[in-house]
Amino acid sequence: MTDTGESRDQRAEDSPGNEATARADDSFKPRDLKVKIAEQRLVIDWKDGVRSDLSLAELRRICPCATCRTDREEGAKNPLRILRSNPEGIRVVHAQLVGNYAIRLDWSDGHSTGIFEFRMLRGVGNQSKTSS
Repeated sequence: MTDTGESRDQRAEDSPGNEATARADDSFKPRDLKVKIAEQRLVIDWKDGVRSDLSLAELRRICPCATCRTDREEGAKNPLRILRSNPEGIRVVHAQLVGNYAIRLDWSDGHSTGIFEFRMLRGVGNQSKTSS
């Protein structure tokens, strides 16, 4: 056995079976996730009973991929720059889960490199408590 320098108590507190850790992590775990293509909405019911209702157009504006992040940074430096493309009218055409931590959205303009982590999505958009 390798000594990690942690005490036995520290390892026990950080273990996945710890109830406090499990409850805290539930706020970032979807119980149900629906991509509503016709309405261009992402609805997530989180395990802790909160619902997020997100606009896909807004998610495109905050896309976390390197290209979009760089475009936003350049826009902050030079507000008169020419945009690569106008996100208005661009729609999500497909979505795919990425492991158990994120969702990838494919857009009508071919963009598909943005991976939206659930932790990020939890902090975006309208949230309400569900009745379940």
